[in-house]
Amino acid sequence: MPRAPKASDSREGRTVPRRPDVAPVTWIGTTAGKSHSIGTAIAAAVLLCAVGAGGWGCAARTPSLRAECPSLDAVDYYFPKGALDPARAKVDNVLRDWYSQYLRAMLEPSLSCGQPAGGYAYRFLWLRSFHRPIAVRIEEDGSSATLSMVELDGTGGRGPGNIVRRTSRALSPAEQSKFLTQLNRVGFWEMKKNQDRFGMEGAQWVLEGTEKGQYQIVDRWSPGPGAYRDACLTLLEIAGVSIPRAELY
Repeated sequence: MPRAPKASDSREGRTVPRRPDVAPVTWIGTTAGKSHSIGTAIAAAVLLCAVGAGGWGCAARTPSLRAECPSLDAVDYYFPKGALDPARAKVDNVLRDWYSQYLRAMLEPSLSCGQPAGGYAYRFLWLRSFHRPIAVRIEEDGSSATLSMVELDGTGGRGPGNIVRRTSRALSPAEQSKFLTQLNRVGFWEMKKNQDRFGMEGAQWVLEGTEKGQYQIVDRWSPGPGAYRDACLTLLEIAGVSIPRAELY
């Protein structure tokens, strides 16, 4: 595994908290020093893809694990080109830039490159518009497994902020089995990477995995009840992260 860097609206029956002091647009600074309205930028890119392709379908693929990692500050260090949206470069670029900012602030390693020691690695990145960003990562090297959790003091929509909590510990066989059972239920390795569904407010639920030389990433916006949501929540539960019901979206 490569080293880490140093340094309320109602939608589909769910309630998404909406703070009165925050405009209903998710803004984020990019590494280029500009600001994007993520919802607007993605929507515009999706529309361009649809018009150019003559339809709404965009193919997906599961890339192999990259043997070598780019430099830590490279735009593709965390996610190779096309990882989040192979058919829509504009959407892919916005998302890769957005998510990479948070993983860098968390000092997280890349899961999409480097020679693994064996076993597997999975990571859940949770970016909520109005609450603290959280990432939970589990790794198994063939003999033992570990769990790492990191939390920032920013928000998913306004910027990463700084690390306020980090924990790491051994993962028991029972905990591994609990998560992997949920992962099998959802058919993680066969899932589409994304859906043509984005919002101005809500949360991105991003689950990455690497195993047997393959890399997969699945990205969903505020998913409803179901196996994918359950798998992500299982990682939070195992990590001991307690989230008030009003902040779970």
